[in-house]
Amino acid sequence: MNRSTGTSHDRRPFPLAVAGTGRPLGPMLTFLRRRDFTDAFPWVKLVAVVLPHGMDLPPMPLAEGLPRYGDAATLFASHPDLRLILDLTDDGSLTDGLRASAPPGVSVVGPDSALVLLEVMASERMCGSCNVQLQQARDLFATLIDQVDEDILLIDTEGHILDLNRNILERKGGTKDDWVGACCKEIDGPDFCAPPERGGCPFRETTATGRKAERIHTKVDEEGRVRYFRVYTYPVQDQNGRLTSIIEMRRDITNRTNMELRLQQSEKLAAIGELATYIAHEIRNPLFAIGGFANSLLRLPTLDETARGKVQVILEESRRLDNILRSILNFARPTTSKAGKADLNGVVRQTLELMAFGFDTRRITSELALAADLPRVRGDAELIKQCLINLVKNAQEAMPGGGVLTVRTGMTHSHVFVTVEDSGEGIPAEMHERIFSPFFSTKEKGAGIGLAMTRKIVEDMGGKVDLVSHVGKGTRITLFLPPVLAVPEGETPPHANGPAGEDTPGETGGQGSPSSRDAQTSETATSGTPPPPETASAPASSATSPCPFARKD
Repeated sequence: MNRSTGTSHDRRPFPLAVAGTGRPLGPMLTFLRRRDFTDAFPWVKLVAVVLPHGMDLPPMPLAEGLPRYGDAATLFASHPDLRLILDLTDDGSLTDGLRASAPPGVSVVGPDSALVLLEVMASERMCGSCNVQLQQARDLFATLIDQVDEDILLIDTEGHILDLNRNILERKGGTKDDWVGACCKEIDGPDFCAPPERGGCPFRETTATGRKAERIHTKVDEEGRVRYFRVYTYPVQDQNGRLTSIIEMRRDITNRTNMELRLQQSEKLAAIGELATYIAHEIRNPLFAIGGFANSLLRLPTLDETARGKVQVILEESRRLDNILRSILNFARPTTSKAGKADLNGVVRQTLELMAFGFDTRRITSELALAADLPRVRGDAELIKQCLINLVKNAQEAMPGGGVLTVRTGMTHSHVFVTVEDSGEGIPAEMHERIFSPFFSTKEKGAGIGLAMTRKIVEDMGGKVDLVSHVGKGTRITLFLPPVLAVPEGETPPHANGPAGEDTPGETGGQGSPSSRDAQTSETATSGTPPPPETASAPASSATSPCPFARKD
């Protein structure tokens, strides 16, 4: 194929000859006999050398095999199709004579023009070769960055996109032409960039320092989940050390951050278990004595009303402290779940009947959407009810001015779920990762045990808890529970990818594809689809031991 014209048709042959043995002869022969020149211009062919007036051609391997003629007339007679003669003498002494004897159609070029022609042809060939190499480099670069799962951007020093990989196009849509020239902030919005209080933008740091930078960025997706990204920026400099552009890579580390948080909580639970053992031994026993003596004092007939009131305060406070210690001990010890088959819809009905008495005074409207033909779940019905009570109670407290409480049940392709959703104040994104931590509470009088205990119970059953919350719009918490499978009694059903399975959502900040099955309603409203699940790793187990000093009531 002809690289110059881009066609595969043969060009008309263009034979040429050189005359003289001046200094331009060596460079011209070298260029005309080069492989890249003959490949690019196969129709141009050096056919002869003219050496008049007794000139002798110096030893040149490139001239071997070329016919040599002592005068122009012999050359023209031997090569009637000749098109061009290059005078390569140092002074151009052959140019006029060659022109005078050249037949029509044969051009004669002097040495100065021949050198210019040589430079032009060399430049054209060099340009074509560079274009081929450049295209090969671009193809290799595009292939490499398109195989990377992370987002990769090439940005100029002003923040405009020069190039981007296929991963971004698949996530955001459009073509490269749609994004090239746009500001890098337009990829994930200005809220994605780290503000100064969180270290600032790594792109700006690299443009200012010319060195690599990295930051952790957070983003709340459409489902209200927090996603974590580690952003790397690398400077691209020219051969003079001047910063020309910046490569930015954005890596989604939500799952890894989730596992780190789970590991931290597991370590925290182990410490709580040891602390609970000490508390039970050192505090609870003296507390029983205080409560017992306070009861004895209240039964004394000689106690006046003032003293009786003070003793009553002592008794109430000792009971409150005992409840706190009981919550700590219950959370620290392993959950004793009875193996059973629970009717989730029945547990939901019982829980709402129990908790609905205060709805009217709180101006709360409840909506119940239970899926038909829901399979039973593996677990203790009483512990599931305890979890639902915690969720419903939190939902009520999140709507001090009233609102809508919605409870739904349904099933994904591997788990049964129940969702408790409120229209309350919502939880700020920066608190999502801490909301399930023990002793963390957004309420002034809360102990921070309810949600932590709920997740512990559900995970001990082989399920998982998912949180979605938007400030000012409300919160939705979903419990995913393992269904009872059609296997013989006593045989352990397999889990998909750990206790939570692959379709269960991640922790706060999870991501994934939508659930494969929507719940169908059998009550007052249509059941919604649970939050988008993610591929989750096996939950971290609580490394705690039962408290040997716990009181048995």
